[in-house]
Amino acid sequence: MDQRKVILLLGLLFCFSSAFGQKPILVEIGQRFIGKPYRANMLSNGNPEVLVTSLEAFDCVTFLENSLAITYSKGNDSLYLKELKHVRYADDSLQYEKRYHYFTDAMHALAFPLIIDQAHVTRVFKDFSFLSTYLRKKSAISVDLNLLENRERALAKKAFQYTSVVDLNSLIPLIQSGDLVAFVTSNPHLDFLHTGMLVRQGNRIRLLHASQDKKQVVLSEESLQAYLKSHPKFIGICVFRPIFKE
Repeated sequence: MDQRKVILLLGLLFCFSSAFGQKPILVEIGQRFIGKPYRANMLSNGNPEVLVTSLEAFDCVTFLENSLAITYSKGNDSLYLKELKHVRYADDSLQYEKRYHYFTDAMHALAFPLIIDQAHVTRVFKDFSFLSTYLRKKSAISVDLNLLENRERALAKKAFQYTSVVDLNSLIPLIQSGDLVAFVTSNPHLDFLHTGMLVRQGNRIRLLHASQDKKQVVLSEESLQAYLKSHPKFIGICVFRPIFKE
């Protein structure tokens, strides 16, 4: 099925879900991608930047970007590309340097609030220098590193706070279906190693994500707590709540 038909069908799903008050539309859309293959490095590696619009394979971030873009556009094919640029690029500008290479950057720009229990919060310093340091070692790439480093420095000025694994139980009651989750790394130069969407089923929280382990988009059988226990490289999580205007 071509991309336009996929978006139109999801538009019908949007109308149906809105009318009957089912689970959050973002979750409904995300679940429609279950079984689609995981593919790393979906986007351009350098300039000139190309707008990648694949709905047939995803990495963990493009899975969320496309789910958000379709939700924002309400399945309107003519608005989908505009919304995809909006969730992926600063100033909606199709440039490598303006892409949200750090998930923190996208969440700040989209004004998605961080959901956290202030009594159980961990604060650390992140300098967000991972990408510029990596690119400086590559002599052939055509990127304005000064512009990229300016964006990294702006991010580094903001407080980085998260919920540690040991404090996870304090956050669970605050989570809603459709919240976005990002898994924190101990690397001080980088914010997250993985992202996904959370689905609440009673007191149980499951992870909807493009899984590198499973090689496809999946809704985890295990709970969020069990997932974190089986992935000790993650030291905690940040949970963000998407905002959709009527």
